[in-house]
Order: sequence, then C-alpha cells, then structure tokens
Amino acid sequence: MEKILLGAAVLTAGLLQAGHAGAADLKIGLAVAMTGAYAPYSEAEGARCMADRLNKAAGANDPKVELMIEDNRSDPQLSVSLGQKFLDAGAQIITGVPFPDALIPMAQTAQPYGATVFSAPNTQLEMQQAGLDNFIAGAVPDPINASATANALYGKGARTVALMVSPDAGSYSEKLPEWFGEVFEHLGGKVVGKFNYSYGTTDWSPQIASIKALPQKPDAIHICAVLPDVGILIRQLRANGYDGWVAGCDAFDDKSLEGTVGDPKSLEKVMFATHGATGVDGPIDKFLAQCKADGYKINGIFDALGADMVQISYEAAEKAGTVDPAALREAIRAPGGYPGTTAPTISFAEKKGYPVKAVPVMGFADGKRVLITDTPPTFVPALN
Repeated sequence: MEKILLGAAVLTAGLLQAGHAGAADLKIGLAVAMTGAYAPYSEAEGARCMADRLNKAAGANDPKVELMIEDNRSDPQLSVSLGQKFLDAGAQIITGVPFPDALIPMAQTAQPYGATVFSAPNTQLEMQQAGLDNFIAGAVPDPINASATANALYGKGARTVALMVSPDAGSYSEKLPEWFGEVFEHLGGKVVGKFNYSYGTTDWSPQIASIKALPQKPDAIHICAVLPDVGILIRQLRANGYDGWVAGCDAFDDKSLEGTVGDPKSLEKVMFATHGATGVDGPIDKFLAQCKADGYKINGIFDALGADMVQISYEAAEKAGTVDPAALREAIRAPGGYPGTTAPTISFAEKKGYPVKAVPVMGFADGKRVLITDTPPTFVPALN
C-alpha cells in the first residue's frame, strides 16, 4: 500500500510539474485571415518565424512561445468565436480580423480572463477611442498614416487632391482619406473633390469620369483600399491619361501591387505610408528573406508586424518574470520599449494602446520601391 501511495504521489507531482510548465508558456492565439479578402495582410507567418527563432534560442528556464493559429476566413464573427476558443485554451494574448467589429468584442470577452488583444496590423482610431485597457495595436493609428502621406505628397509639389472614400472598411477606408485632406489643406493644399466607391470594384470608369469632370484638375488622388482594387484603379487611371500622383495607405504595401499595375512607369507617381521600409534591402527585408528561405510563406510587411508582436510579448514576459496576463500587459507598456523588426525600438509606454515609431512613406523609381520619408508627423489633428 505504501508503494502504491508513493507511486501516486510521484505521479501527481509529475502532473503538477507538467501543468506548471505548460502554465509558464506564453500562449498567443491568432485568428488570422488565411483565406478571404484580407489574406494578403495576414501576420501569421512572420509570427511563426519569430516564435520558432525565440524557442530555439530559449534557455532551460526561459518561457516558450506557443502559437495557436486558425483561419478566420476574413470574418469578424468567426474571429470572436476563435478568440473564445483560444482563451479557454489558456492564451494570454489573442487577436483576430484587424477591425473594430472583431477586436472590440474580442477585447470585451478577454477582460474576465485578464488577457490582452494585441492586433499587430490594426490601425483604426476606434480601437483607441473604445476605452479598452486590454487592447494594444502593433501599428500606429490611421490619422498618423494619413498625416505622414500628406506631408510627403505636399513635399513632392502636389497642391490639389481628389479623395476616394468608402464605408466598406469603416474609418480605414472612409475617414483616413478625409484626415489626409485635413492635413493636406493645413499645409496649404486644396481638396478639389470627393468620390465614393465600393471594395471589389474592377471598373473605375464612373469615378474616373467624375475626376475628369472636375473644374480644377487634381495633382493627386488619395484612396485607402486593398489589392487588387487599387492596382486596377492605377492601371485604368493611366490608361485614361491621368499622370498625377496616386497616394494611399498601408494596404498598398502588398507585393502584388507591382504585378497588378503592370507597367513600371505607371508606378512612378505612386506613394503610400506603411509600417516599415521594405524592398530597399534593409533590416526588414533581410528578416523576411531569411524567414522565406526557412520555409515560411511570407506575405510582406504584415509578417514583420506579426514578428514584432511575438518578440515584444516574449521579451515582456522575460522582463516580468511571469506570463500572468495582467503583469505581461504592464511589462509590454514598460518604459524604454523593446527592439523590433519594423523599427529599432518600439515603445508602448507613451500611448499605451499603440506604439511610438516612425512612419515610412514609400514610392517607386524604375519600378522599384524607394523610401521617400521616414519622419513622424507632428500635425495629427484627429488625435489631438
């Protein structure tokens, strides 16, 4: 009987030890778009690449990163359901479709667990206005993106602009161009027209006809839309004789842009603000190239944001000495920030809900991407 009891005690101790080891893991649940409209903007492969690197380098007493990745099919409601699944599995950090209709209910669901919703590519201002202490965005909000682009475009000599707006992606596609216009006019430019469109447009002739009919011709057109839509727009604008600037947002930072537009000359007056300079053989390019060489199916800059989210969360866990969700979130927001892939230092201490870092504006020369500016804008009225 004593041997049986001793054996049971040893078995129980082993189970407790195994349970403790599992509890010490950093568990991140990613409901990401592997399919659907947002698939080109998934951060999952970069997150996997970084997690595997960290796990290989971890010492015996270091936490391990466990990623739980499932396809949200670009569906906000499915993201919420998957978020609950991840929370039930012990995730300290979860994420979903990077828009408020997914992220707000996910953050509300995560609150009783103490968990954080850390959306690597989210940019929408609504998430910063929602008053959710357990939400963190890995990218700067849209008004900063808009301001950076307006400064770069005005610096290139543009003085008149037509705005293209759509309600299809919330403030991302509707308000961001208007924030751009506000900064552009503050600098001395003029908004000469505003036109509506829908995501999924393949025939832009009505909008192009309206732009042609403007009494004052625009030097530039600003739109915040996804691929292939914007690539088709640029191609059709050039075919109809428009030779001005086309300015956009981070959704332009999809490697299919060049192929969709076709003629490299049509890209000569295209610019967009994004999350890090790619295509210029810099540190982000090197990281993504190495991940790709190691077999990860890399999309581009959004994978670098995913890598940032994993690395920052991991280093915060090491700094905190625990993966307790509340302590982990506090450590993510610790002064001094952490090294990242998209920037040398990424800090959440100042703004809590989004990082302080530079906003690159990219353009093209001879069909290749070039960095136009990389300076944080100072006039961002929507955030004041």
